[in-house]
Amino acid sequence: MESENDQNVEYFKRPHLIWYVLIIPSMTYLGILAYMPDVIPFDYLGPLGMLSKYLYLNHRIVPIVILWMALATHLFEAIYVVKTANSLSINVKCRSRWFVQTLMLGYPSTRLMNKYYASHHKKN
Repeated sequence: MESENDQNVEYFKRPHLIWYVLIIPSMTYLGILAYMPDVIPFDYLGPLGMLSKYLYLNHRIVPIVILWMALATHLFEAIYVVKTANSLSINVKCRSRWFVQTLMLGYPSTRLMNKYYASHHKKN
């Protein structure tokens, strides 16, 4: 059994700000398109509005499926990152940060943890 002292590596890294700017609003927009499409001003959003309106009028299930698949993927990635961090003896505080960040961003966060994992295992 591991003691708390065995989990003392403090490692947390954030992806570039652009990932936050792209992914979080996109997921939010997708959620609104899936469940509250009446509040979206389709006519003012150019090609995105045209595509969104088309999906809303003709394929209502598509944004819902995409949203839930993306959320599930982010959740599984977050669990994977926490397990990887645990195997690297990263402390609980940093593992919690990794979980929340990966839940929000998905792959950009997972990629950073995979790079750290790979570099850690090359040294050993």
